[in-house]
Formats: sequence, C-alpha cells, structure tokens
Amino acid sequence: AHKDWRKKFSKAITDQKIRRDKSFFCVVTTNATFSSTDFQKRIDRIKSPILLVIDEAHNFGARSYARFLDDRFAYRLALSATLERYRDEEGTAFLYSFFGKKCIEYSLERAIDEGKLTPYKYYPILVYLNEIELESYEQLSYEMSKCLIKDKSGRYKLNKRGEILALKRSRVVAGAMQKLEALKREITPYKDDNNILVYCGATRVLGETDTLSDDESDIRQIEAVTKILGNELGMRVAQFTSKENMEERSLIKEHFQEGGKLQAIVAIKCLDEGVNIPGIRTAFILASTTNPKEYIQRRGRVLRKSDNKPFAEIYDFVTLPRPLDSVSGLTVEQMNRDRTLVKNEVNRIKEFGRLALNSMVAQNLIWEIEETYHLNDLDLEKESENYEGY
Repeated sequence: AHKDWRKKFSKAITDQKIRRDKSFFCVVTTNATFSSTDFQKRIDRIKSPILLVIDEAHNFGARSYARFLDDRFAYRLALSATLERYRDEEGTAFLYSFFGKKCIEYSLERAIDEGKLTPYKYYPILVYLNEIELESYEQLSYEMSKCLIKDKSGRYKLNKRGEILALKRSRVVAGAMQKLEALKREITPYKDDNNILVYCGATRVLGETDTLSDDESDIRQIEAVTKILGNELGMRVAQFTSKENMEERSLIKEHFQEGGKLQAIVAIKCLDEGVNIPGIRTAFILASTTNPKEYIQRRGRVLRKSDNKPFAEIYDFVTLPRPLDSVSGLTVEQMNRDRTLVKNEVNRIKEFGRLALNSMVAQNLIWEIEETYHLNDLDLEKESENYEGY
C-alpha cells in the first residue's frame, strides 16, 4: 500500500486527461478503500473508459458495495469461486445483471485433473446432538415455524426474528459437544504429523453448567480445540483468528511451512479468503457451515499444490440431530424438523464426496441417510433450507 496513493492516483488521472494517447494506468485497492467517498470522487474524474475487475466478487452483492457498481464502468469482470450469494437472491441477481454472462469457467474437477490442485480423500465423521442440544434445536425450530412470511414471489421465508433464531440454531449445531470427542479420536493418529489445519466455528461449546446459554462458563470452540491438541495431545499448535496481526500471521505461516516448529493451525473464518498456505495436508473441518461459498473456499484452501503432498485429506464433522437407528420412532413433525439440518449436511457430503479419491465412502453414507429420512434427489435439489420443516 502506498502512503501517498491519493497524490499518485490524482496525478495519473490528470496525466491521462492531457495526453493524447490516453495512456493506461492501473489501481489495485481493497474493498474498503474502493467504497470510500475519497476514492469514489476520484473515479468520477476519470473520463476514459474504465475496466473494473473484482476479486471475490460475491461480496459486492451486499448493498453497501453494490451501490458503487454503475455505468461509470464500461468494462467489467467478476472473479469468484461461487458468485451465487447464499440466501440472497436479490444480491445474486444484481451481480449477474451488472457483470453479464459467465465467460470463463474453470471447475475444481478440471483443476485436479490438470494437476493444478491436489487430489483429496474425504472422510465424513458422523456426530450427533446431545440431549440438551437436541432439545434446544427442536425448541428453536418450533419457534422459527411461527416466524414465516411470504416473499414477493409467494414463497415462505423467515422474518427478522426468525433469522436471529436460525443463527442461534446454527450455533447449537456448530458447537455440538460430540465434535470435540470425535476430533480427539480422529486427530490422535496424526499427533506426530505436521501441516494440519483445524477449522472451528465462531461458536461456543457447553461449559460446566450444562445448559445452553450465552453464559461465560461456555468456552469458545477454538479454545477447547487448542486445549485438546496442545495440552492433551502435546502438539505444537497456533491459533489463526482475527486477533492476530499481520506480523503474527506471517510468523505462523513461516513456522508452519518449515515443518517441525508448528504442527497445526487452529483457525476461524478469517482463513477463508485470500490466505495462501499451500503446505496444509490434512484438514479437520468442525465448522458446520451450510453456506456453499464457505465450504467450497475451505476445501480449496486445502488443495493447493505443495511438495510431498501427493494428496490431501479432509475430515468433515457431519452433525445429525440423532443416531440414524433412532429415527424410525419419530413423529412426522419431529422428522420434518430433523430434515432441515439433515438436508444441509447431505448437500455438503455430496459436494465434497463427488470429487474425492475415495468417493464411495461418502456415497455409502449418503444412501444410508437418505434411506433413513426418506429423502430423494428432488428434495435435495431444492433450496437446502426447507422452511416447511421448521
């Protein structure tokens, strides 16, 4: 970043105006600077045609950014792994209308086939909600069913209160206690390895009190995971969160890549975009996000090419409301409430499993879950969140 970028930018605009050849100049900026009044005023002064290229362009479907996308930009290019904005049809439609048709597509399958990304093995690890979590999940589902409104196209959607309840419910799932026991079991064979990434949810797990609340006795999942790896398994581990500054992050990456100094990184969301750590060989994903953009980004993070990495391994902690053998005794209402969570998880297993070297592991689990919950492909192709099931 140039400290005197304002001066340089203004000079470039002036130079371009007075030169007959209309020489080309390029400005690289962050989203925040681009949307500042200062920067926008300078763009208004440019009289030559402007080419706008946006990386991670899905973010620009948000109103705070979208309002700056207008006719000033004659040429437009959007780069994104997933331009579709999760549960934001309006934002997605705007992006497609502003940027136009897809002109280049490079699929993950092709990237693996052509050796640009590493092949991977995928292990879905089943965990279930405990009694308290399941009670909370069912209560929140019931309350959400009373928060439905019809949108313009006549489809049901959640009102503001319903969205808050949905967030609470997703945190119950993300913080499921069983994930910690399962993680310890699955990561133990790797305790002497390096190049491990553990993705946590930005959520809490139950503390001593054994009640679901925002109580301080609940511990953040990332702290619980760090304790398991560092204290109980004696691994050399560092956290990668929004708290670490650029210098600390750079040091973590350096120690992680050297091998030996740091075996594992425990991270929250901030590793999703723009951070490149190709050395990651084994990933344990505890964060049960239903947002395809997030889990596609997370998988991509693990598949970067690196020496001594013939394939990567992904352990995905799949959370179901209850063990499959207890589902047959449920009422229709209970089954419907379960299905919302189950469909989201199955969609993710399908996406991760279809390109994996060991795809039959995922496929066998999908068949078992679909048979238990009487799901079919038609159900799963619909929007993952099935509001009738709240």
